[in-house]
Amino acid sequence: MISVEDIFSPGGALDKTLSDYSFREGQLEMAMLVDDALRENKHAIIEAGTGTGKSYAYLVPVLLSSFMNESRRFIIATSTITLQKQLYDKDIPAIKKALGLEVETAILYGRSNYLCMRRFSEARNEKSLLKEARSEEEILFEKWTTETESGVVQDMPDGIPASFFYSYACDDKDCLGYRCPFANQCWYYSARRKAQRAKVIVTNHHLLLLDAKNRYESELDYSEDAVLPGYSVVVMDEAHHIEAEATDVLSRIFSSYRANRILDYLTHKESRFGSSSILDFLATEEKERGFGKQLKDKIAHLRTMLNQFDSLLKTSLSGKDMEVLFTPEFYRANRDLVLAGEGPAEEMANIGVSITGGYNDNPSESNEVFVDLIKRYGQSLMLLSDTLRDWIRFSSWDDEIPYSEEGPDGSIELHLAPMNTGKVLSRVLVSQMESMIFSSATLSINGSFEYFEKRSGLWEEQERVEKGIFPSPFEFRKNLMLLLPRDAAVFSNENTEPYTEYVTSALKAAIESSGGGALVLFTSKKMMKEAYIRLRETIPSLLVQDDRTPRSVLLDAFRKNKDSSLFAVSSFWEGVDAPGDTLRLVIIVKLPFTVPSTPVVKARSEELERNGRSSFMEMTVPDATLKLKQGLGRLIRTETDRGVVLILDGRITRKGYGRIMISSLPDCYIPEDSMLSNIGEKIERFLY
Repeated sequence: MISVEDIFSPGGALDKTLSDYSFREGQLEMAMLVDDALRENKHAIIEAGTGTGKSYAYLVPVLLSSFMNESRRFIIATSTITLQKQLYDKDIPAIKKALGLEVETAILYGRSNYLCMRRFSEARNEKSLLKEARSEEEILFEKWTTETESGVVQDMPDGIPASFFYSYACDDKDCLGYRCPFANQCWYYSARRKAQRAKVIVTNHHLLLLDAKNRYESELDYSEDAVLPGYSVVVMDEAHHIEAEATDVLSRIFSSYRANRILDYLTHKESRFGSSSILDFLATEEKERGFGKQLKDKIAHLRTMLNQFDSLLKTSLSGKDMEVLFTPEFYRANRDLVLAGEGPAEEMANIGVSITGGYNDNPSESNEVFVDLIKRYGQSLMLLSDTLRDWIRFSSWDDEIPYSEEGPDGSIELHLAPMNTGKVLSRVLVSQMESMIFSSATLSINGSFEYFEKRSGLWEEQERVEKGIFPSPFEFRKNLMLLLPRDAAVFSNENTEPYTEYVTSALKAAIESSGGGALVLFTSKKMMKEAYIRLRETIPSLLVQDDRTPRSVLLDAFRKNKDSSLFAVSSFWEGVDAPGDTLRLVIIVKLPFTVPSTPVVKARSEELERNGRSSFMEMTVPDATLKLKQGLGRLIRTETDRGVVLILDGRITRKGYGRIMISSLPDCYIPEDSMLSNIGEKIERFLY
């Protein structure tokens, strides 16, 4: 079999077949490390700078290994659907063609990304019966449904709002399974069937983590099918997101709203059940006559208890922000609330157990899918009961974080988040894999992966972890200037006005010198809006992020006018790709330290401090450093890109931790004599 080295070397398979291929030493070295890890059943952490070509560097070894190992199935997980589609639609086909490999591959999105033809057809027929005229959007959408091969929202043509699609998206609470009249043309199940046949599946981080959580809770082996088909190897690209995403997916959540939604599914009348509820519809499958009617009485009683608990919860949090970290003191001071939670928790569990055991184990073929559905509702109630019980009897302060936040409907949600994502990920995913590859352009702090290892589950797997840092092949010393003004102001929480005034003045001078083409990254919406108001009359073509304009629309407007400037906050710190003159100046207004008062950050900080460690140096600084690296990564995207990064926060040159941050950044040109009075001159001279 051809070797990885032969494939990437000059004159190799990629060089011969890809017109835009150029040999990169770092790409070959990364591919060899991935290949070694796959062969030896090891894990790998890889930081690959912009331009390394990391996608090909892991795809080639993966496709080779999948071709040679019949028993292996690979999951490639990305953080964005854009990258997911690029890998599946472009990169994988190009490599398979270049290497002449016959490897079956598939792409899998979350269920809600697929169109449900039954829901759309029912809505369309209802309109026809009412003789309502179809809108232009509906006509365009209907045409797309007859032409699409995927049925996913990402493949919709322009002109159809995504919100329109989601009215007809797949929903597991509403799925008829094989009894659906559109079962044979269901895009979601078609994609799943293809994934079950494939050796390599491209998906996203959320779906991967949801699968791991589902397997752990259901005690399913990784050889079995769950949310994803069984697998033994994972490649996680853009892996720097792992802690935030694992915290989100692996958290347990209770809210009365979620419980009431399940109760609604049980009791609401629907046309598919002959205008009755699922409880009434399945009366013929009950093990005891009258079972459904008894359940309705219990459900009504449960709703009353949930309302009472909700009222007490709101009273307990009255005057506080929705985001509250619950402490032992809170539990002692709110015994009435804690005791009030026992009733609904017990009743939810009772109803859940009754449902899962109250129907025939071998139902009639026509009702089998609905018996399965109602039992899933019962299991969901039991999970909510367990979460509420664990919250009201909370004692595991070292393992989980109890806190509240506002739910999507405005109600209060109770969360139990993992204190240490690394320990959970090690148990539910990493230790179960033959090999797991983590890759990103930003994983190391000052040359060390320790911060990432502790959050990814690799710290517990030290004996089988390979590591590699492969710098960007781009000439950063020549093409990127980093300005760190020695007289830059230092931000103060006590009095923000002087800093805002200083920032406004510096932004005006810098953007005028660059002639626009600037991305200005803020950490505060308030400061961003204030700076925009003060500068919108003096800086031409100035764009600002707001709650109304979609991110994609803002980026499109920024790219189309190469002399425009964009003020933005957190979501623009990464994922912005504007090569060439469109983006020639990145200004970082304030170092991106995480807000210390958010419940999860506060709890993890306190945990470190209780153990005699510095949360600022072990958590806050590393996290901000990785974000800073992401911010810088917006600028040099190709070999010919040239630009300037200006950091206005004086702490980076005056505080000791600033040296750690600077040493973690690419080796770029840093003038030692930078001052606020000369930044305009330096920017203009470097760019023009």
